[in-house]
Amino acid sequence: MDVDQLLQRHDVDTARFEPAPPSPSWREMRDRLALLAGCAVCGNTCLSVWVVDMGSGPRWVGLCRRHTPGVLSELAAPTVLGRTGAVHG
Repeated sequence: MDVDQLLQRHDVDTARFEPAPPSPSWREMRDRLALLAGCAVCGNTCLSVWVVDMGSGPRWVGLCRRHTPGVLSELAAPTVLGRTGAVHG
C-alpha cells in the first residue's frame, strides 16, 4: 500500500499539514523528520517522513513505527518517487 492509500483508509485530511516542496532533497526530508510532532494516523513518534499530494498540494506527513512498514515494502531505499517521497532513520 502507498502512503496515499494509508491516509485515505484512515480518513486523514492532508490539507491540515504544512506545505512541502514538490521534490525535497534528502537533507530537507531528514531535517523535517526531526520537527514532526507525531504520526499523521495515530500521533505516535514519527519514524519516517513523506511528501504527499492528495489534491491540496505537497504536504509533509510523518508516520510512526506501526504505520511505516506497510508503505516501505514498496520502496527499495529512501528516495523521492513521483508524488510521494520518504526518508526514514
